[in-house]
Amino acid sequence: MKTWPLWIAGSIALAAVFHILTVFVLPYGIMNRAMAGISAQAGGDNKAVYPERATADSRGIVRPSPDLLYTACVYDVSDRPVRLTSPVPDTYWSLSAFAANTDNFFVVNDRSVRGNRIEIILASNENADTPRGVPLVVAPSTRGIVLFRSLVPNEDAAIEVDQLRRQANCEPL
Repeated sequence: MKTWPLWIAGSIALAAVFHILTVFVLPYGIMNRAMAGISAQAGGDNKAVYPERATADSRGIVRPSPDLLYTACVYDVSDRPVRLTSPVPDTYWSLSAFAANTDNFFVVNDRSVRGNRIEIILASNENADTPRGVPLVVAPSTRGIVLFRSLVPNEDAAIEVDQLRRQANCEPL
């Protein structure tokens, strides 16, 4: 009796299961671990954390750059919207929002911000009650991560850039 067709069918079924787990389950596991770490550092959700400058040993953020200062927060819009605010320095700066499955669903950087400050409301739906004139971003998941990045162009600017990035905030509306 030939068993090779059963082996092939079993291998294909096993490959399909691993593929589904990798594509649909693994990203959530990665983000849950990252959100737990950031929340623990910040003392909860919707609170910013300002880690020290990256070094060769830093691994809190995947492939951190020593030229960037990071600010992070775990957002939770399940009960109410979250207000994201930050000064925008005269150097490279960005704000990125990531959903619970690692999808990057929103990005803004220093070139697209008018003025030297940004305010954005992050909500679970487009019907959220928000302040007039403040842009609304609808999050595809109730929890995720917001990451602010600020470039330190040279060592003379490091203290000033750090002081500005520590004003970045993530708070319930």
